[in-house]
Amino acid sequence: MLRWQTPVPTAPEASTALRLVVELVYDAGCPNVDKARAVLTRALQEAGAPAVWTEWCTDDPALPETNRGLGSPTILVNGKDVAPGPHPWAPRPPEQGPRCRMYRDGSHLTGAPPAGLVLGAILKALEADVV
Repeated sequence: MLRWQTPVPTAPEASTALRLVVELVYDAGCPNVDKARAVLTRALQEAGAPAVWTEWCTDDPALPETNRGLGSPTILVNGKDVAPGPHPWAPRPPEQGPRCRMYRDGSHLTGAPPAGLVLGAILKALEADVV
């Protein structure tokens, strides 16, 4: 597990971060993880939230059970996949290499979640009432 943060959140941003749990799940060797990080950074900045998330490599023994078997990369906001639906990859053991996930972005496919989906999921999570 790795915490990713840039820059240090201010006091108002810290209260926003309490309502927002963002996770990036990826396979070691995933060629699209850097693109997913860039999308996450941009979406969080556009939402006015601190660029803070937890990264999970799928070979990490501490990876939560709920995050196992996901394609790479996957972004979760408050535990929900930003691009839910049928996943276009076949389950396979990690030793067989990355389980690359593809996303539809308009009329083409991309290897990282589209920025609009990530931003939408973040904004929806920030609108939720805190109990």
